[in-house]
Amino acid sequence: MTGLNSTETIFFAVCSILAVLLLFAGYWYSVKKSLLFRLQGRTGFVQVSEMSMLFASEKVTGIIMTGVIPFVIFVTVAGIDPAGLGLTWGRTFNYWYFPFFLPLLTIVLSFISSRNPKLWLKSPQLRVKKWYPRHIVLSAGLWILYIFGYEYFFRGILWFLCLGAFGFWPALIINIILYSAVHVPQGIFMTAGAVPLGVVFCCMSFLTGSFLTAFLVHASMAVTTELSAAFHNPEFRFEITDKKSIR
Repeated sequence: MTGLNSTETIFFAVCSILAVLLLFAGYWYSVKKSLLFRLQGRTGFVQVSEMSMLFASEKVTGIIMTGVIPFVIFVTVAGIDPAGLGLTWGRTFNYWYFPFFLPLLTIVLSFISSRNPKLWLKSPQLRVKKWYPRHIVLSAGLWILYIFGYEYFFRGILWFLCLGAFGFWPALIINIILYSAVHVPQGIFMTAGAVPLGVVFCCMSFLTGSFLTAFLVHASMAVTTELSAAFHNPEFRFEITDKKSIR
């Protein structure tokens, strides 16, 4: 599927496992230390509010560490065909109900679940009290880009390399273990919830030969949860009239 021989596939599968461990460790360290946020503070490159910049710096760090760098390593440097790593529609339209109905179902369920006050402790991640249209664009846009790279790393690069090297069940177990492990900093609830969700995403990628359906579902969940949590939480409110700067 990736155009590699068996030895190369095993080698790159092992590399993908190590890449997940190292890059996510780097991501969580960078977020904990607010490295990108501090860099922006020194340069004054973007003049936005602190809350907006904190959110943006975390998501941009994620885009770089879990999206851009893996793509550069495995596609640009290693020269692996991106289609062989799931960056293709593949057989998606043989399962046309996946990309159409599953995101819709996800949006409905995420909107309902976002009424839970316990969720408000962490969502929305963009902690601005007044949401103007630019905040919606900022939040949704960065979440979509972040999830795109995130899913290409897990259900693209990691999944298809391990699938080719080790077969379905070992690839599934490896994916779920790593997917759960990277959620540990977010607490036991997120870590446990990553297991069934990861199984579903891996199965969709296996059936379709593409990570794009997993991306659509995951992005729908992330964006809806973020915006719905802000909508339901009485501490936040949406404003139609925008301001000159992000507050």
